[in-house]
Formats: sequence, C-alpha cells, structure tokens
Amino acid sequence: MTFVTFLMTQNRPVNINLFKIKLPLSAFLSITHRISGILIFFLVLPLSVLAYFELTKSQDSFDNFINIYGAYLGIKVVCISLMLIFQYHIFTGIRHMLMDFHIISESLSSSYKSAIVTLVLFVLNALLTIWIML
Repeated sequence: MTFVTFLMTQNRPVNINLFKIKLPLSAFLSITHRISGILIFFLVLPLSVLAYFELTKSQDSFDNFINIYGAYLGIKVVCISLMLIFQYHIFTGIRHMLMDFHIISESLSSSYKSAIVTLVLFVLNALLTIWIML
C-alpha cells in the first residue's frame, strides 16, 4: 500500500467550511485581538507618529490640522477609528492578561462572561469616545 492510497482510505474531513463553524465568543475576541494588534502595528502606529511630527512642527501646522479636523468628517472618522482599534486591543488585552494570571477562570462559562463584560465595556467606551471626538 502506498502512502497516497493510505491517505485516500482514511476517514477524515477533506474540507472544513469555516463559515459553518460557530466560534465561541471568547475565540472571536482572541482572533479580533490579534487582528487589532496587526492593525495597530501597520496603521495606528505609523499614522500616529506621522501626526505627532506634523502637529509638533509649529503652531501653524497644529492650527491647520485642527481646522481640517473640524471641516472634514472623513478625517474625524479616521482618527476615531484608529483610537477605537487601539482601545479595543487594550480592553481585550487586559482580559487576556487576567486569564493568563488566573484571575479569571479558564472555564467556558467564565470565559464567556468575561467576553461579554469586555465587549460591554468596550462599547460604552467607544460611545463615549465618539461622543467626545465628534
């Protein structure tokens, strides 16, 4: 029996449809935490450094940014989105740290409850951020 024949006779799934798999909420938060970390590294950090250098050049460059920020909704949306990505990463990161230090139990029920608490706190914080920044 060849290796290919051996593999063909095994009863194992050939294709896993990822759209049919229902992830637990804690797994969804873990995946989105990693995605937000990637976005922070490639978007938030470079744009924040660029904004910092532009805003600290002179008083005129700061005034120009404030005028543009007040005039264009798109600039506000970008700034708020970058802040919300960072805040989401912080909230889910604190949850992960609490679980790593065994302050939050690693059972499914406590993991689900901590995910709900994290999302509720993030949504409240996001609404407050949007209200302040607009």
